[in-house]
Amino acid sequence: MQIHRILSDNGLVSSRRSLSRYIERHFPSLPKATVHLLTKPGHEAQVDYAFVGFINNKKTYAFIMTLSHSRYRYVEFVHSQNQQSWAQSHINAFHFFGGVPNCILLDNLKSGIIKAHIYDPTVNETYAELSRFYDFIADPAKARTPEHKGKVERSVQLVKEQVIAGITYDDLASMNAFARDWCANKVSHVICSTTGEKPIDVFKNEEFNLLNPLPAGAFDMPIWMDAQVHRDHHFVVAGNFYSVPTIHIGTKVKIRVGLKTVQAYVNHALIKTHIRNYGRGQWETDPNDYHNSAKYYLENTAGVCIEAAKAIGQATEEMVTKVLAEGSRTSLRKAQAIIRLVEEYGNERLENACLRAILFDNYTHQSLKKILTEGLDKKDTRTFSTKRSANHENFAYIRAASDYSSTMEAHYE
Repeated sequence: MQIHRILSDNGLVSSRRSLSRYIERHFPSLPKATVHLLTKPGHEAQVDYAFVGFINNKKTYAFIMTLSHSRYRYVEFVHSQNQQSWAQSHINAFHFFGGVPNCILLDNLKSGIIKAHIYDPTVNETYAELSRFYDFIADPAKARTPEHKGKVERSVQLVKEQVIAGITYDDLASMNAFARDWCANKVSHVICSTTGEKPIDVFKNEEFNLLNPLPAGAFDMPIWMDAQVHRDHHFVVAGNFYSVPTIHIGTKVKIRVGLKTVQAYVNHALIKTHIRNYGRGQWETDPNDYHNSAKYYLENTAGVCIEAAKAIGQATEEMVTKVLAEGSRTSLRKAQAIIRLVEEYGNERLENACLRAILFDNYTHQSLKKILTEGLDKKDTRTFSTKRSANHENFAYIRAASDYSSTMEAHYE
């Protein structure tokens, strides 16, 4: 030891053991001590998990909540310690007691506490929501200090001795049925050595009326997870795809999956809410999440283009329908480009230009644009015969001229 080395360097001739005996005799260590704390009725409950073995080849844990004042207990056996199981066991305990204590003293299990800290612990999102809904304070015990949860630690021991040892169960349901009866009708009727009273009597006479009432309605049990936003604007939850605005592409978002909704958060700020889809491979896409250029392309489908053309006029509808009938990859873009001409030239001029283009069996955007820029749409046109001429077999007349105008004349130069 360092003390022995220092003293030896200064001339001490003694063994380490002799020095240790001298220190133990003259500088004895103080014994570990605890302080008995009285807890007000309804103020606190202590919770913990305890591994109790395997049921049907599955790891099984006992969730235990003990009311600190009365020592009234709730025990539930589970196969999982995840967020949802942890929260659901709390809910079941509150309903067993018929109320909610002001404070829950818990261990630093990840289902309850994400990051342990003596002053500023980070509470798991699901557990934080649960505490707000049921109006209790989550108070993590100091890490590796089971003596800070002495009441529930004693309950763990009792569960292993009286509920687990020497008893065989067929399944989890039979375990929980036995545990519930044990809590309500057996262990709660045994006098506690610390209080000198039966837990059930203290609970009914002193604690029950001081518990916070159960809230109205059911808790929307959330699942929280991290997700990456992909280049297609979507993140994935349970095999389904949900969109967020363009600005969040490539970022990691925090996802809350509720019973009815899926919500995305960035830096604790809500950025998107979708209706939850319970299928698989489904896309929940809000077109408003896309950039304007992408939104324009998505919104202007073939059907939308035809409806827009119909609103302009019959000739425009015929022009757009003909272009879309080509079936090429660029046909939709051509149709969209034709519709956009209305922004510059208006409905009447575009309708007349389409009529002139149809009369000459010319369905290109370039020709239509030329008609408009050179003002040819403003000239009167003469009705063509519906019969094909030998020299202009391609100038087939699709509709009667009277469908488009009462006075049309064609000029030949």
